[in-house]
Amino acid sequence: MRSCFIIFMAILGINNSYAKFISGIGYIGPEEYRVDNEINPLPFGLSLIPMIAYRGQRLQVYGPNISYVLLRGPVSFSLNAKAFGDRYKARDLSQRDTAVNAGVSLRLLFLTLKYGADISKVYNGNTAEVGIGWRFKFGDSWFVIPGLAKEYLNESYVNYYFGIDADEVGEFSFYEAKTAVNDKLRLGVTYLIDSENSLSLNYSYRKFDKVVYESPTISKEGYATWSLFWSYSL
Repeated sequence: MRSCFIIFMAILGINNSYAKFISGIGYIGPEEYRVDNEINPLPFGLSLIPMIAYRGQRLQVYGPNISYVLLRGPVSFSLNAKAFGDRYKARDLSQRDTAVNAGVSLRLLFLTLKYGADISKVYNGNTAEVGIGWRFKFGDSWFVIPGLAKEYLNESYVNYYFGIDADEVGEFSFYEAKTAVNDKLRLGVTYLIDSENSLSLNYSYRKFDKVVYESPTISKEGYATWSLFWSYSL
């Protein structure tokens, strides 16, 4: 989910020490890409988000995202659980809800491989991602984090979030699709105000695969999301 990634990246560069509690507040502004969406697509239906996080040597908790680092360094490996998938409700359609994905993440220098499966039984499928990215430091206070990725969504995910079942046909036509591969662009900028405070501005753009864009529920070929977070290390 776009909001989960944005929260994770906003916090990641704040403090390099271990066993830190982090608080703050942020705003996430997703561009609307659905047809007649009646609800906020973010996990809790909120755009203004209070942030409570914990960053330990291995355990890291960032809002709805949890990771446990098994291997750290230029090559790193971690177990992850996170909220995933955008909420959607329109007309006669059943509400599409956020799921909980659990999986693994492997980073090899600037290359990252991710795999996740739905453990909440919402869409009953799996996702994967391969991406490149790096954190660049400018002076003592600025960090810039660009990234590109390919996102794989299996058939169960695509049909749950973008398909139209036979019993939902009415305002929307029946739609069924196979797997999809989306393109993702990310850019994050973090400014360290002092040893305890920081600001993070993040932008992401997701370009849909053709099978997603052709869904009757989708109004755009892609969408942008931006966020601004203030964080305080306790």
